[in-house]
Amino acid sequence: MRILGIDYGEKRIGLAISDETQTLARELAILPPKEFWQSLNQLIENQEVKLIVLGWPLNMSGQETQKTKEVAGFKSRLESQTGLSVKIIDERLTSVMAENISGSKKNIDSLAAQILLQNYLDGNKK
Repeated sequence: MRILGIDYGEKRIGLAISDETQTLARELAILPPKEFWQSLNQLIENQEVKLIVLGWPLNMSGQETQKTKEVAGFKSRLESQTGLSVKIIDERLTSVMAENISGSKKNIDSLAAQILLQNYLDGNKK
């Protein structure tokens, strides 16, 4: 069973995937929203995804924001379209970490998804 990690953005959606043992996460893709929704079910089938982990945006004090409400709607659509469980994970600082690792702001969305998915995997070791 693999887990799909998603870093939601209005313009780009970063994706990461776990290995079958749910030990390691790797970057998968960055897609515009329209392409994401068109390819989501095929991606889930091809990658044998059984669970989705979604970055949950909070401000630095841990409070929900307007973006959190937007991601809540995205989460609902994910659940209804895929029939899979969608777990949320605090995504604070994942984009900053991704930018520090990559050295630029370009294409950090999938790296941010990898970081949040790896955080989830590390916190849920069997």
